[in-house]
Amino acid sequence: MTDKSVTDFLQEVHIAILSINRNNHSPHSTPVWYTYEPDDTIWFMASPGTKKSKLMSVGTQVSLVAQTEHDPYKYVSVEGHIIDISEGNVEQDLRPISRRYLGEKGGDEYVASFDTWESSRYTVQIDKVMTMGI
Repeated sequence: MTDKSVTDFLQEVHIAILSINRNNHSPHSTPVWYTYEPDDTIWFMASPGTKKSKLMSVGTQVSLVAQTEHDPYKYVSVEGHIIDISEGNVEQDLRPISRRYLGEKGGDEYVASFDTWESSRYTVQIDKVMTMGI
C-alpha cells in the first residue's frame, strides 16, 4: 500500500513522464496524462502506432515520474509493470482524464475535437515508490 502523502500527491494534477526501456537504445521517455487509482495502480492512454504503444505489452517494466513545477519542489517516481491493456473508452477513459487535466468545459471540448478516437488504456501496478519533498 502506498503512503497517504504519496497517494495525495499522485491524485493532484501533474503531467507525468513515462519511461520505457528499449534494447540497445536509451529509454523512451514521454509526457502522459495519468490517473492514480486506490488499488495502487496508475493508468494512462496511448494511441496505437505510437512509439510508447509499440514498446509496451503486459509485463513490461516502466517508470513514471510526477513532479511539481514550482518551489517547494517535490516529486514521486514509481516503478511498476503493465498489468492490463484494454481498448480505450471515450466515456469511461478519455472524458474523465480530459476533464481531470483541462476542467469540465475544456475536457468536453477536447473530446468533441476528435472525429474518430482510437486509444488503448494501459494499467501499471506500482512496485516501488521513491519521493523527494513529500
